[in-house]
Amino acid sequence: MYLVVLRLVILFAILSVIYIALSAYARYDERKRLQSEHSAGAGGGLSREDYIDRGMAVYERSWQKKALYGVFVFPMAVAVVLILIANYW
Repeated sequence: MYLVVLRLVILFAILSVIYIALSAYARYDERKRLQSEHSAGAGGGLSREDYIDRGMAVYERSWQKKALYGVFVFPMAVAVVLILIANYW
């Protein structure tokens, strides 16, 4: 049982690193997209920083950011299911 918990903790740590990297990249990519939109004239009279700040606030509440939690959910669910199958079937 100790090894199972240890492996789940290690898996969680690895998934945390992957999540942080993907989250940082997604924020960087969104910021670049907003900068290019503002440069193309989609600012609507706002300054560049205000436009980017508002766009990033919208991104923080978007489904795209929430979808990154799938990095934790799916691998951990598969691991738990495999452990249950190996132990009880």
